[in-house]
Amino acid sequence: METFQPVLRSERVRVVDALRGFALFAILLANIPFAENADLIYNTRTFVFGSHWTDKMLEGVFHLLIDKKFVAIFSILFGFGFYVQLKRAEERGIAFKKYFLIRMLLLLTIACIHAYFLWFGDIIRDYAVCGMLVLLVYKWSSKKILITGLLFAVLGTSIVFILNGAIGVSYPFDTSIVSEQPITPSYWRYLQINARIDPFRNFIQDSPLTLVFAFGCMLVGFAMAKSGFFHERGKFGRIMNRLIGLGAVSGLICSYLFWMISIGKLELTPALIWLPIVIVAGLFLQSLFYISVFVKLYQYNWFNRLVSPFEFVGRMALSNYVLQSIFYLFVFFYCTNGLKLYGKLTLTETYLVAVLLFVAQVIFSNWWLKNHSQGPIEFLWKKMVYRFFSTSTRQGEDVKALPVLK
Repeated sequence: METFQPVLRSERVRVVDALRGFALFAILLANIPFAENADLIYNTRTFVFGSHWTDKMLEGVFHLLIDKKFVAIFSILFGFGFYVQLKRAEERGIAFKKYFLIRMLLLLTIACIHAYFLWFGDIIRDYAVCGMLVLLVYKWSSKKILITGLLFAVLGTSIVFILNGAIGVSYPFDTSIVSEQPITPSYWRYLQINARIDPFRNFIQDSPLTLVFAFGCMLVGFAMAKSGFFHERGKFGRIMNRLIGLGAVSGLICSYLFWMISIGKLELTPALIWLPIVIVAGLFLQSLFYISVFVKLYQYNWFNRLVSPFEFVGRMALSNYVLQSIFYLFVFFYCTNGLKLYGKLTLTETYLVAVLLFVAQVIFSNWWLKNHSQGPIEFLWKKMVYRFFSTSTRQGEDVKALPVLK
């Protein structure tokens, strides 16, 4: 009987695990709750870490180096994972399409639990939906998948962004409840707000942009994996150098322009209708810049040792992603009666807390992986996939299609 077991450490592409962990650290920084009342904090507290200057510096670092780039990287690496699953299925003669469809449906279930009970900002639901869509095109050639991915990630995302601005979509609820959510002392009220502002409930306003962008990035990641970008790094040296050069320059310029648009200092007039396409292309190139630099540097032992802590986190990415939301609830939000730090920290202090939380994730992941081959949520997810798949197999499928998960 063919098997579908967790990937052994010796079989893993370690640079991808480390890169995935690095992306999770940046996503933690991007999502960590922060109330913009720094003036009040500096005027009422006698002791603070940081200053107005460090806050402004970190705000600039966030917009120029972090915002939107690591969601793209995470999506690209999801596409890489899709390809790894496909190759392992082909090598073992396992019916991949049905297995992966069940896998995505169960991931969608896990993501919904995460979104509605922990944090509305969940993006795993989008990944699950896009993963099912990838099943429609995964047999295409690498070139065709890459071109389609770029069209969705850059052109498609830009078109949706322009249409949102032109149509002027508005939310069917009082948006002030967004600021109420972190400070409500009632978990029931927290859940009510969570469900009301949920992106899938407000699908037209929130979801098309994320779905189009994530789908495009996944296809690019799948094409990169299929062509050997992560496995055969030597033959892509020239391409990586070009991505590094283009991404470093265009990324910073476009990140600055996007920052100016987001704070209202740059208005998108009909004469600038082309600008979103340029900005999205630049942001995407900046994500590829990070990937290329990381992969090139990973060939050196000093860098390998430096980023090894990220590898532990990346090997159990889903568990750590959900764990970050639990951190938000108990460290920042009021509904759990935890530390209730929301609105009480400067931006500098908030980022220091984020670093401490990530260090805790590194320690936990290292400890967990010494005794287990995968994270706790990954284990439960794959166990459920096995049970559902084995049930369908007993109902008439070829027994060779049954994956045994240990």
